[in-house]
Amino acid sequence: MSLPSPSEPSGRDAAEFSRLAHLIYEAAAQPQAWPQVVAAVAQSMRASKGLMFTPGVGPQDGGMAFPWQISERHMQLWATQYIGDDIWAANARRLGLWRQGLVMADERLVPREEFLASRFYREFLSASGIGRMCCGVVFEEAPGLPGTALSVFRDVHEPPFSEADQDWLRLLVPHLSRSLGLMYRLGAVQQQTASLMAALDRLAFGVVLLDGRTQVLHLNSAARAVVGRGDGLEINAQRQLAGPAAGGARAGLSHWLESIRDQGLSDPAHFSDSFMVARAQGDRRYAIQCSGLPVTDHWQAQGEAVRFVAFITDPDAVQMPDTQRLCRIYGFTETQARVASGLAGGRSYKEVAGQLNISEETVRSHVKEIYPKARVNRQSDLTRAIMSIGLAAV
Repeated sequence: MSLPSPSEPSGRDAAEFSRLAHLIYEAAAQPQAWPQVVAAVAQSMRASKGLMFTPGVGPQDGGMAFPWQISERHMQLWATQYIGDDIWAANARRLGLWRQGLVMADERLVPREEFLASRFYREFLSASGIGRMCCGVVFEEAPGLPGTALSVFRDVHEPPFSEADQDWLRLLVPHLSRSLGLMYRLGAVQQQTASLMAALDRLAFGVVLLDGRTQVLHLNSAARAVVGRGDGLEINAQRQLAGPAAGGARAGLSHWLESIRDQGLSDPAHFSDSFMVARAQGDRRYAIQCSGLPVTDHWQAQGEAVRFVAFITDPDAVQMPDTQRLCRIYGFTETQARVASGLAGGRSYKEVAGQLNISEETVRSHVKEIYPKARVNRQSDLTRAIMSIGLAAV
């Protein structure tokens, strides 16, 4: 297949192809660059959104997702509720089109009327501003290697992707496959870490990854912005998250985090009470939650194992999704929704039990049913999922 001529739309000429190929191969050794690759490919195809992902495996199960212009809220909903409703992916497999190197547009996979009537579109894609798709199969499924695709999207009112669009993606897919394959050979953990970091940067609240000594390994974009303000939170000389306690308490944030570390959390689902950090001016505060991770987890940052996750929110800016929405999205009972919301809001098991007038053991029983419904296996992931579909910011 020859390169496009300079007359192709959107500057799709040999120079543009060379630029994209350079970005693609650079990402093999620097997985954190994949979001930029997805953005560049989508923009070259005049798409409004893009996503390189494993359609059949969500990030919570070891899959990959590098979105462009798709919110973390919608990514969480896809991974936890709608991954099994992807009518495009299902039909690609049914029609025998899920083969490496193949490129296809939406109407080749699903008739337009059937697509618009599907649950996948009506409940999920329409709210995401997605109604048109062009997909390239980067990897077909193989032992130890989930099927991987790069898809670009337009809104339902925009024109479908043309044959020229599809030809352009066909030129790029082999290079995506080679680069991603090289990255997998270099280490799958590196890819999973890059996918996680990209997801954390899409969140509107602060996330800080800590090692076993509660030293800071990584701050997401929101957390970096908070620390950069210098209005209460900082990274001290010991590389710890630090800040004064609200209300005049003597022990500061770093000591509180050390006390959590010293508890030797045997239950990775447990959240200690929130710590309130006094801000530099006025009576506003930052709320800090911290969750321990089991040693079996493989989160890494800067080459070191992540053992604790801290969340930073502004209590005045937090608006949890209402219980009806949680019941509708996750299939929770009313009580399960209230338990999940309470835990995600920073309350301890004891506090949630007191608020709902039930025992702590009953709270734990509800949590055992909440996790599989939300497709998570620890409270830090539950908090991230619920906050991402509510309004939590710093």
